[in-house]
Amino acid sequence: MTVNEVSLDSSSESIALALSGGGARAMAFHLGCLRALHDLGILQRVSTITAVSGGSVLAGLYCSHPGDFEDFEARVREVLRQGFVVPALKRMVTSLDGVKAAAYATALTVERSVAIFFRPLFKLLRLWRRSKKLGERWPNSSPFLRKASRTTILRSVFSETFRGVKLKDLRRDRPDLIVIACELRAKAAFYYTRESLHCWRYGAVKSDGVELADAVIASAAYPAALPALDQRWSFLNDKGVLTPHRVTLTDGGVYDNLGLAPLWPKRDSPKSLPVASHDRIIACRAGYGLDVTEPSSVWMSRMGAAFESVFARAQNLATNRLFDLESAKIFKGVLLPYLGQEDSNLKFPPLGLVSREETAGYPTNFKAMDEEWIEQLVKRGEQMVYAQIKEHWQSYMSALPVKASV
Repeated sequence: MTVNEVSLDSSSESIALALSGGGARAMAFHLGCLRALHDLGILQRVSTITAVSGGSVLAGLYCSHPGDFEDFEARVREVLRQGFVVPALKRMVTSLDGVKAAAYATALTVERSVAIFFRPLFKLLRLWRRSKKLGERWPNSSPFLRKASRTTILRSVFSETFRGVKLKDLRRDRPDLIVIACELRAKAAFYYTRESLHCWRYGAVKSDGVELADAVIASAAYPAALPALDQRWSFLNDKGVLTPHRVTLTDGGVYDNLGLAPLWPKRDSPKSLPVASHDRIIACRAGYGLDVTEPSSVWMSRMGAAFESVFARAQNLATNRLFDLESAKIFKGVLLPYLGQEDSNLKFPPLGLVSREETAGYPTNFKAMDEEWIEQLVKRGEQMVYAQIKEHWQSYMSALPVKASV
């Protein structure tokens, strides 16, 4: 059943939607989730969307693209078919951006090599402790910002995708958007919203002039493939003091790949990003559980396996906390449409189910996606939402004040 119109009233329960990372795979899966939520009349009731990496690309399009849901879906499919890798490579080869990126990479390599040589000398001369107190002083930190890289080239492609929309210009008739990145210097979350950029360690910066593309590239700069963004801003802290800070931003999935951090209850510290409380949480997860693999005998494979273990454990703990809060009645309802869901555990498997195995082979990158993969991932996202709603939110759906349906 498709709900065309839902009557909202002041007593409506507030809903937040979290979209995980996962590259283009996440974009396609989350598109299916949003389509089902829209058809059920739930997406129209969402007040906040938090998003990471691939999820932030989709959320950015939803919160900025003009037109109705059908126009939005058509645009996302177009973007998926085109991908981001080839346009970025073309820009790297055919413009000065590639030359600038190479120049900055070379300069940084030389500078850091010299810094490594001088660090023991500074320590020997007892200048190390003094330079550490001064924070960014050389050789602890590079004296210049890396203003051009593969990341900034991809940022330009994102800017074209979002048509230059600024955070201030996000649609007011769509949910409040929180894009999550990771600040490597503070080892903390870094949030982009319509009004501000925020890190609890530093404070807040007004979002004036900041493009949506800036937020999305910060959230999607996967550290194994893309250099971190290096920038300086002056932050207003909770004591009203304006202080300059250098920030180094990388993929939000490093800190919180499920995008749930801003939604946890009791975040009432004056240093935290102000986020309204929500009665219900929908967390769309576009990943899979870890497979059993061969022993990791060489250094690189050991480090990769160790990272995957920590990464998976962090996501599982966040998921467990989500359901613990539901059991404690902190949240009235939790929904977890999960790409890696074991099909045998579905209480109400839909007809024509796109199986877990059929979608398990798509990597987490931003390459162009063919139509068959788009259809499989979108359909599975849609099916997971319907299956979860039928199993867990039937009473909520029956209480919705539906005006008309077909």
